[in-house]
Amino acid sequence: MRFRHHDPDPRLRELVDGYWEFENVHLTGPHQNYDMAERTVRLMFSADTLLVGPTADTLRPVSPVVLAPFTVQPQRTVVQGKLRALVAELYPWGARQLLGWQAATTPDTLDASLSASPWGREIVALVQQGEWNTAREALEAHLLHLAGLHSEPGTAMQAAQQIYQSFGMVRIAALAEELNLSTRTLERQFAQQVGLSAKTLARVVRFDEVNIRIRMNPAVSMADLTFELGFTDQAHLTREFKALSSMTPGAFAAVAASRQHDVDLALLQSGGDLYIELESRPDFAPGLSQTAERTRSDRLTASRARI
Repeated sequence: MRFRHHDPDPRLRELVDGYWEFENVHLTGPHQNYDMAERTVRLMFSADTLLVGPTADTLRPVSPVVLAPFTVQPQRTVVQGKLRALVAELYPWGARQLLGWQAATTPDTLDASLSASPWGREIVALVQQGEWNTAREALEAHLLHLAGLHSEPGTAMQAAQQIYQSFGMVRIAALAEELNLSTRTLERQFAQQVGLSAKTLARVVRFDEVNIRIRMNPAVSMADLTFELGFTDQAHLTREFKALSSMTPGAFAAVAASRQHDVDLALLQSGGDLYIELESRPDFAPGLSQTAERTRSDRLTASRARI
């Protein structure tokens, strides 16, 4: 299989984290995934049939265009089929501003309209033809058009960006005071402009950062993570991590240490192609379905490419 990462147009960097191309991913038999909370929302354009469901007996084809939900609670899913797709990773406020998304949106609600839209059909057709650059350019042109329909970023969007930059450690009350708003007003603006609450976003961003650091270094000190990411103590870290993943940090580190595929982070950071041979996995292990890594503007982070 092949992964390729691309940075967004500079004019979209406040809304779009990046783009991914996935090619030659073949899942001939049902593969179990374990989806955990993450800080971005994925917009995926699929060229092939991919079956997804909570169990192997309930698999159904996904829509050609899918806007993945903002996951807070861990979910087990089963996947089978072929994946050839172009994916845009959007910040929540980007998905909100560009596509009208919000966390309370029922899964699949937007998928049918996105799949039926002229631009959605065009991008899917280009991916089917293997015209990756043209497909990405068409997607970016449409996102730029949508971005141009909106005014400058609102106060809540600025606050959300600070939450990301602080890895979720900034206090909401402190943000409200800095922006000369009451906490209640900031939360109301968050719902309108970002699509979810500030507290939920901060929790997910901090959890995702812990997840990333453990995946990059399974031997990382939990005491260091506790201090560096502002948890009260290690018990606090464990409670938060378990609430959003159903695993303790130590259990997740053991899974990360035993993963079968090592990904060349430097290669992905440079935007090059990465080929990985899938091996059979007879036993389900949470997190092993997440094998791709991505970059972020300020540091390397991990992508949740579920395969």
